[in-house]
Amino acid sequence: MKKNKKIIENSYGYSRRQKVLAWLALIGIFVCGMMAGAFIWQSKTGYTADSAVQTEIDACQKRESALLAKLNKNIDDSDWRAYEQHEYNMHIYQLLSKNGCPNNKVEYARLAESEESVASVLAELVGGNTTENKPCEIIEKTLAYYVFAGCREPDCYLHNAEVYSKMAEDGCPENSENYKKLALNELEIAEGIRINEADVARGEIRSTVNTYKKLQMQNEAKKYLNKVEKLVNPGIDFIMELQRVIEE
Repeated sequence: MKKNKKIIENSYGYSRRQKVLAWLALIGIFVCGMMAGAFIWQSKTGYTADSAVQTEIDACQKRESALLAKLNKNIDDSDWRAYEQHEYNMHIYQLLSKNGCPNNKVEYARLAESEESVASVLAELVGGNTTENKPCEIIEKTLAYYVFAGCREPDCYLHNAEVYSKMAEDGCPENSENYKKLALNELEIAEGIRINEADVARGEIRSTVNTYKKLQMQNEAKKYLNKVEKLVNPGIDFIMELQRVIEE
């Protein structure tokens, strides 16, 4: 009986060790699984963040390349109208400072100031004071710098449309009709290249309404707003805000 009891105790003790070891193994597997999952999540998160940053860098570099290509190069400062070319460069650098890559903004702002200084000196030397031009000509010339070339997205065309509408509103009266046509063309292109009409953003809606308002086309603005309200339902407060803009 004593021998049998010892065998039973030994069997029970061995079984208990097995259970403890099994529990330890399960805990180890669980911990390893959590660590592996955390590593994978961190890797994916890091990749997503890095991809977003790289996409933004690529986008701002493309904007910079497009604007830098517009700069006047090899300016002959002995030319009595050279100050105009420096003024043009000043506006380009201002756009670069605003729309270029963040790490280059300070440098572009500095270059804009430099071009402004040179333009001012040359204008003084040759008596080329731009205030001799009609105010409406200066407005048109200044606004023209803000028209983007090579647009590929609807919001770019909408931006141009708003600039042209401002030129039609505040530029020279004899050019108003031409700028109005340009603005409407940009609006038409923006709508034409949009793959999904329901993808229109609030900023684009506001830009379109402002363009129609500047062109004194309130009825067109109302029709557009009714159409957008049915497509995307941007919210009653937003619609009422734009209705007030149209009616002002």
